[in-house]
Amino acid sequence: MKTGLTLSGGAVRGLAHIGVLKYLQEKEININIVAGTSAGSIVGAFYAAGFDPLEIEEIAMKVRWRELIKYAAFPRIPKMGLINMEFLQKFLEKHLGENITFQDLEKPFIICAVDVVKGEPIFIKSGNLIKAVMASCAIPGIFFPVELEGRLLVDGGVMHNVPTRALKDEGTQYIIAVNIEATADPNTTPHNILDVIYRSFYLMAQGRDQEDLKLADCQIEIDLGDIGMWDLSKKKTLIERGYREAEKCLHDTVITKKTWKDLLPWNLLSKG
Repeated sequence: MKTGLTLSGGAVRGLAHIGVLKYLQEKEININIVAGTSAGSIVGAFYAAGFDPLEIEEIAMKVRWRELIKYAAFPRIPKMGLINMEFLQKFLEKHLGENITFQDLEKPFIICAVDVVKGEPIFIKSGNLIKAVMASCAIPGIFFPVELEGRLLVDGGVMHNVPTRALKDEGTQYIIAVNIEATADPNTTPHNILDVIYRSFYLMAQGRDQEDLKLADCQIEIDLGDIGMWDLSKKKTLIERGYREAEKCLHDTVITKKTWKDLLPWNLLSKG
């Protein structure tokens, strides 16, 4: 059975995806194909490239805003965004390699971005991996759009923050969807322009996310409403919550590797 994993966007909260990956590895649940949007495209890229979840966690725990921002450029008069994406490019090139392509990955991987000119979602599964991740992470109004193959692309979360459709289109039979934007604390007041833009972005996408989640066989929705979207001080908490929620959601369906095998269609038929 072709099993797919889709990882949603969610800024820094995307670190919760690492906890989900740790649980999947612990229970020996094999993922055949991965799709990701925005933050989910970053974690998904490492996973599809063959990084062990513990290796991804180790890299994440060393990330500091001061290290990332030193590569960022802030235009004096913003035109297309407040910050360019060079900081993310440098980070990805450091760990994944400068010229890595989708063809270099160990697992099939699909990244969701949006063509801001044509107003349509783009599912990228070939070509330059780092450019595709940058495009999927280009939150409108905050980061510069990314030009890729003649298109001007922005964050995939504009249209598909939980890109289950990409996996369905590939004939995936069982989809595990991880949504880290499941909750937004209504009592939390935005503190800066980044918060205002991102929260507005989230509110506009809520209804569409629910439609995308209906395509999943297993929905892992992680409550992270009390953690700021840009708060890197809660990295360990984010990863732990991802693990706990994966355990809660998957335990009844997948308790051991043996029971996961029992879900395969030919085994179900033999038991009938």
